[in-house]
Amino acid sequence: MISVAMTTYNGEKYIRKQIESILNQSMKVDEIIVCDDGSTDKTVEILKEYPVTVYQNEKNLGYRLNFKKAMSLCTHEYTFLCDQDDIWEPDKVKTMIEIMQENPNIHVLASSFEYIDSKDNLILMKQKKNFSNNNLYPRFVKSEALVSVGFDEYLPMNYFQGCSLVLDKWIKDLVLKNFDDRLPHDWRISMIASSYQGMFFFNKALFKYRLHDNNSIGVEYLTQSTSEHIQKANSANIRMQNSANALIVLEDIEKVNPAFYASREKEFKNLKQFLVQHNKNLENKNFFGLLKQNTSPFYKLIKTKKARIMDLIFALKK
Repeated sequence: MISVAMTTYNGEKYIRKQIESILNQSMKVDEIIVCDDGSTDKTVEILKEYPVTVYQNEKNLGYRLNFKKAMSLCTHEYTFLCDQDDIWEPDKVKTMIEIMQENPNIHVLASSFEYIDSKDNLILMKQKKNFSNNNLYPRFVKSEALVSVGFDEYLPMNYFQGCSLVLDKWIKDLVLKNFDDRLPHDWRISMIASSYQGMFFFNKALFKYRLHDNNSIGVEYLTQSTSEHIQKANSANIRMQNSANALIVLEDIEKVNPAFYASREKEFKNLKQFLVQHNKNLENKNFFGLLKQNTSPFYKLIKTKKARIMDLIFALKK
């Protein structure tokens, strides 16, 4: 009934703790599929000590295509995505599977998590007002509440790491059939599920997410200095990122869920026009064009009030 799709690359330092945390779950998993992306350390050697199925890639695929391969090799009704260096809480599988079974409308379920460092020490986060999921999700969700995540929320960015997700076979097969690596795999999974009203978030920490220098995808702002953040925010590419992402999301969903797209076709076409013009305004530092766009409700879909103000400041800096 339960598969785990794990990808590895030079993960010898932490892989034992991750594997053992999966094997020691209160609800047992039926298979652990590991796709190794060309490790040169002892990762594969360590994995062979455990009851897991290891596939070694002939060439390096990168994390997006490697997760696609791992998911495609999973054979059961539910698939958990898994990194090589986290630690699962003992009831993670049981808790999430019970929620999925009690709510058949859920196709993808994300949980929250706790940060740990390289020595397993907790990294405490000060919770921002109106945020949850360690400030990654800009919405207040009560502790242990289960909430639906809407499609529009996924236009500018993703909020839940792949290692927080479990997905049913229907959505897994749909994602694999329409795989596109322009966006991270976890973003596409959640975004597609949300278009079918099947993406949910359970606000309880069910695993420990490790932060260290070798994360393939880290949470960058935690280790980024203020000056680095400001410098990046003042680049046109960064300021255009949300709108560029939203254009990809709209293009993807038109192919993957045409009925949903058709139900909002006029709105989505107008949104596309807004996004294209927005990028032009940023590229040309068109202050008055951006000021005019601030009257559009589309701007609020892709950026916070603070980000909209920063766009205007960016346009004034010649």
